[in-house]
Amino acid sequence: MTQDRVDLELMQGAIDLHIHSAPSLFPRLVDHVEVAEGARKYGMRAVVLKEHHGYTADRMYFVRKLINGIEVYGGVVLNNAVGGINPFAVDAAIKLGAKIVWFPTLSAKNHLDQMGAPEFGKSMQQKSKHKLKEKPITVFDKKGKLLPEVYDVIDLIADANIMLATGHLCIPEAKEVIKAAKDRGVKRLYVNHPEYIINGTIEEQKELADMGAFIEHLAIFMYPMWPTKAGIDGIIEMIKAVGPERTILGTDLGQVHNPAPADGLRMFLQVLHDKGIPQNHLEMMVKDNPRFMLNLT
Repeated sequence: MTQDRVDLELMQGAIDLHIHSAPSLFPRLVDHVEVAEGARKYGMRAVVLKEHHGYTADRMYFVRKLINGIEVYGGVVLNNAVGGINPFAVDAAIKLGAKIVWFPTLSAKNHLDQMGAPEFGKSMQQKSKHKLKEKPITVFDKKGKLLPEVYDVIDLIADANIMLATGHLCIPEAKEVIKAAKDRGVKRLYVNHPEYIINGTIEEQKELADMGAFIEHLAIFMYPMWPTKAGIDGIIEMIKAVGPERTILGTDLGQVHNPAPADGLRMFLQVLHDKGIPQNHLEMMVKDNPRFMLNLT
């Protein structure tokens, strides 16, 4: 029953663009099929699954064969595992049905500078103890200009009319990528968790939104192992500053010490509502805006 349950009403038709699930090189609470089952249970419309070490676009074929009643999408993350900012990896992902291309995350120079490793501090480390040393990836050449392959990737994304996500690029990198992408016809621009690793100020978030990007905020930062300096009240301040029209809510969940993604999204929406975010704003941020980003009717 959804009567008098705003959280359950909000979950009907909700879309989560940022979920981690097994198989993965990090420990995961749920696999791809379990994510889809959990989302379907709440009446969600769609989920996007992410893997730091490669593709999820190709895996979704099998998930869709197993689970009906929920739309499941994937993409590719441009870390060292796929050759970094590699147009061939992007081209293959798009042909396999990718809805999103993430610029480098744990291979990004910005990530490695801050975390010291392709991991997430003590909160989450790769299962294998024997790892190749990451090559720090940046979008800039030695003169501070965007690399040629960045433009190649942008053009592929524009032609396919899918999402470009900035991953763990620093703010100066994200600004240049977004500017170039907008100039070259990318319509779906996505800034990942500015309050974590990216360290974007509210003014920088507003500037990126004014450039045409959507700003992401995530349930994961409610939980004890992943707190940010801003906290939940800081996230609310960021949402209000940027506005619901340019904000997307998701989870980034799938870690073994956190709730399952769909449960975490429900909690996140309830907390935001309890703290004064209007229901129609939450609807926009968890349904309307993600629907646009996935190019769904």
